[in-house]
Amino acid sequence: MQLFSFLLHLLLLAVAALTIVQGREADDRSRFLYADDPAATDIIDYQLHNAPSRDYSGDERREASKNQPGSEYDEEQHIKPYFLTEQNGPRVVQFYSPWCGHCQSFKSKYIALYREVNRRLVDEQTEVHFYAVSCSVHHWVCLQHNIKGFPTIFAFKENSVDPHQLTEFTAENIAVTLGVGLKSSLRDAIENDIGSDAEGGEESEEDFRPIDILGATIDGMSRTRESVYRDAALSFTYALKMEIFVNRDGNGVLDTNQRDAFAEWIDLLYWTLPPTWILHTLINDIRVNLDAVLMSENNMQLMVEKHDDVVNGMRTTWSAQCSKGVEGAGYLCGLWSLFHIISIGVIERHRAVLGARDQILTKNVALTLRNYIEHFISCEECRHYFVDMFDSCGFNHCRRLEQSQKLPPPESWQEFPLWLWEVHNHINVKLVEAKLKSSNIVASNNELNTALWPSMEQCPQCKSGDKWDTRAVIAHLKKEYWPKGVQNFRFIVLKKKDGPEHSSSNRSNLTENLIFFAGSAIFVMWCSKKQKRHNKQHIV
Repeated sequence: MQLFSFLLHLLLLAVAALTIVQGREADDRSRFLYADDPAATDIIDYQLHNAPSRDYSGDERREASKNQPGSEYDEEQHIKPYFLTEQNGPRVVQFYSPWCGHCQSFKSKYIALYREVNRRLVDEQTEVHFYAVSCSVHHWVCLQHNIKGFPTIFAFKENSVDPHQLTEFTAENIAVTLGVGLKSSLRDAIENDIGSDAEGGEESEEDFRPIDILGATIDGMSRTRESVYRDAALSFTYALKMEIFVNRDGNGVLDTNQRDAFAEWIDLLYWTLPPTWILHTLINDIRVNLDAVLMSENNMQLMVEKHDDVVNGMRTTWSAQCSKGVEGAGYLCGLWSLFHIISIGVIERHRAVLGARDQILTKNVALTLRNYIEHFISCEECRHYFVDMFDSCGFNHCRRLEQSQKLPPPESWQEFPLWLWEVHNHINVKLVEAKLKSSNIVASNNELNTALWPSMEQCPQCKSGDKWDTRAVIAHLKKEYWPKGVQNFRFIVLKKKDGPEHSSSNRSNLTENLIFFAGSAIFVMWCSKKQKRHNKQHIV
């Protein structure tokens, strides 16, 4: 009986272990666009279990030990995909991230290009292989090749490791770059063969566009608040691991502008996010150890891993509402959620900030967001859209976000979340227009109105006819993005910026702080005296 019980226990453990392994494998597969897709078998999506062992062991290991005496060999930092070495024929390599809408929309085109190029090769020419590298999985490979945006596509000539970045995606341009010959184009035969994958077979700038700019999703508000916060936390930690060092300079460190932008971003999160959010454990640790964290990519990775179990737990994927059913997607949607949480935090938390009052003004909050997107969002289309919009005073932010530093009127704090909400709605409308245009449909006003949120079902009070009630919109945003309960019990102290231009504001802030602390001291003394009188009466 005991033997049977022991064997049963072993069997249950084996089943549990198998379940965990299968779950991890599924999570890994979700970070690839082409692997395990029957329609994408022409594209070789780089996976270590299918790669030659020399990519990550042998001579590479011994060479690493020489370069790093006394340190442990880090396999991930020394992976060298075989198709990025000289002993290869002409080839095309795409570096992508599975959350990138641009990469998702380009997937069918990349497959179609492979088919067209190889169908039209002259008889003596060998096959041109098309490869794909997921930067979510092979992060170090992408860093070593200075990948700064997704997708980035390189063409390599035969027996060469010199990358030629492609910007025009036609079979003819690829052939010229690779130095291979093509037969004359037979457009009708090609279209019949690749069908809808080629989306008509014509290459145009409109075909190569993102399907999800900044994660703005029409029905994204259907998530619960718990899902909103989970998606936002997952995107924040993902960005720390995958985005912060993507646009670094040649010596492997952030430049001064990038460091300043990141420091201001962390300060913004520090004072705007709800104090009860567990994400503060990671933010506070980064803020205290900022210089050490920004010294290297490895330091940042270690910091995130240190808090990952507490911040994200076992959650490794975004909600279905955020990812739209695409496994591994949802990063930009979660990041957009974080932006909205910040915007409501500006209203809710600005009174709790002591010290550098100029840093919490709405125009500075907007500038901090703009600088973060410019330096740390690798989706090029997303980045260019937001920066260009901001720099051209999009949605009148350069006037509507002006505040007097001393006593801004209460309603002025609402302008930032309203401005961000308007930007989001504008993106939604553009997404609908682009989607209908790709189907040769001219968008009607009714169709464009479906892109605006919140909808009448979500917030009946928010809109009357064509006019929005901004007070109702603010109330709805608070309901969706801000937790219930008291969130203002913790005061935040921000450091003042150095420089002569801040001297007057520093004196003003010092006066405010002295007044606050003097008032606090008087209040504490009054409470103490009152308690003594109460105790004396109780004794009598």
